[in-house]
Amino acid sequence: MEPFFFGPAERQLYGCYHPATGTARGSAVLVCQPLGHEYIQFHRALQQLATLLAGAGFPVLRFDFRGCGDSACNLEDGGPDAWQEDIAGAIEELKRRTGRSRIVLAGLRLGGTLASIVASNRNDVEEVVLWDPVLSGRGYLDELTRSHEKMLRYAHVQPRPQEMRHEILGVELPDGLIAALGSLHMLGAVGLHAKKVLIVQSNPGVDQAVLSEHLMAQRAIVTLREFRNPHLWQWVEDFGKVHVPRKIILTVVGWLTEQCS
Repeated sequence: MEPFFFGPAERQLYGCYHPATGTARGSAVLVCQPLGHEYIQFHRALQQLATLLAGAGFPVLRFDFRGCGDSACNLEDGGPDAWQEDIAGAIEELKRRTGRSRIVLAGLRLGGTLASIVASNRNDVEEVVLWDPVLSGRGYLDELTRSHEKMLRYAHVQPRPQEMRHEILGVELPDGLIAALGSLHMLGAVGLHAKKVLIVQSNPGVDQAVLSEHLMAQRAIVTLREFRNPHLWQWVEDFGKVHVPRKIILTVVGWLTEQCS
């Protein structure tokens, strides 16, 4: 794995490149991270996904959106539109490093939503992996808020009323970002005509069947895989104890290996 920075000097993005170690394939994979605590909670799982994909012959790039992780800027500088620009920039960086012209986009949660919107407007992305993508920005914020309130019931220290801010599970969200996320509607923004799509549903709070039907109506070739894994989505204070969903990871690797043989 090679960590590096790329992109414009004023908003460089942090990336981790995994060169292919198996029999080389014609596609490269860009992994789009989720936001906030989900980024931390699923970091190990997505790293293992990248490692296994590299072993299957896919060069892989994982990266942090601007204002997130180790990338430049503050969260105020991010948002759905800015992060779609970051995905487009990461695609070009992955093409430059690998010489591949065919890119696979794979995203978890909000990363999946943004990846699908970007893929809708490009002809160099033929396969898309959507792991529990966010269908409604408002529903996404409500879901995170419920998890935050549940976490506070078990917290050792309770915030004082005057200290309450727009904080969700340890991440303070700016007003502008909350408004932008609240207006996000995936079904109205995504059109993956003729693309091959794997939808992974493991979050019991969001039914992905409606997305599958929406994409198939647009003549996308959709595979929906459902997993019963509610513990994966429970808040944990010690991220070292987060379960790595190996069955899901192997499903993604197997599906991409089959599609990009």
